Amino acid sequence: MNWDNVKIFLAIAHAKGLKKAASKLGMHHTSLARRIKALEETVGTRLFDRLTSGYVLTETGRELFLSATKIRDEFNAIECDILGKDNRLEGNICVTIPNGFATHLLMPDITDFMALYPEVTVEVNMTYAMKDLANREADVAIRHADYPPESLAGKRVGRVYFSAYASKLYLKDNDPLSKPESCQWLGWGDASEHLNWPEKKKFPLIPVRGNLYSDVLQLAAIQEGMGIASLPCFMGDNTAGIVRVPGADAVPRDWIWVLAHKDMMTNAKVRTFMDFISERFERHANRLTGT
Repeated sequence: MNWDNVKIFLAIAHAKGLKKAASKLGMHHTSLARRIKALEETVGTRLFDRLTSGYVLTETGRELFLSATKIRDEFNAIECDILGKDNRLEGNICVTIPNGFATHLLMPDITDFMALYPEVTVEVNMTYAMKDLANREADVAIRHADYPPESLAGKRVGRVYFSAYASKLYLKDNDPLSKPESCQWLGWGDASEHLNWPEKKKFPLIPVRGNLYSDVLQLAAIQEGMGIASLPCFMGDNTAGIVRVPGADAVPRDWIWVLAHKDMMTNAKVRTFMDFISERFERHANRLTGT
């Protein structure tokens, strides 16, 4: 049995569909379909029922899923144990970072790290999702979190403050205080939750429009004059042509953690990078708090 095909099987089982699994694996969904068909031919029966709602495990599929998950976890535990004893400051390290941190705060620091340690190559994965560090999807995760999973270790390095921002040109033509109904607030997710967005409760009459699932995307939208948005202060305060909406304060929101799997905390590259980036977060304290 081809273990690579089994890993694809596990990805599809978790994602409950080809396209989501393909996106996670960085492969084309037609390639996944061929690999699953080959695996099913090997075991001699279907592993999934292909429904309009997604891929659902058959009885044989559920049995394979349980067995393969145990094997994968054992392999990962062995790999983490071996890598945790690696004292070399060379090779690759994969870091998963939210979009805004990567593009508007930490890239100069990552550049400095690679200059300081020329034998280490940093792979940056921009995403808001928590990558599975136990399954080696990443080595280090920089994340918004109040309480990280118990399987991870690391350091709380600060807190992100948010405020309401718009472009200077937008505020020249739109007054959120005297004419809120003529403005628009850029949405993110369920619009019924808009009063929970930082500073939106100060402007309850501004209608919500659009759905832009990224702070980087929202920043680009307000630069184009689309409206007002809640943004991290380190982004809004340091972008030319963007200002805080009159009356808006800096509001504390998410804690920031630098995390790794517990078994990887003794790995030289991981430990060195975590210490380095934690110290850089301390330097960025004023930008994070909007002061």
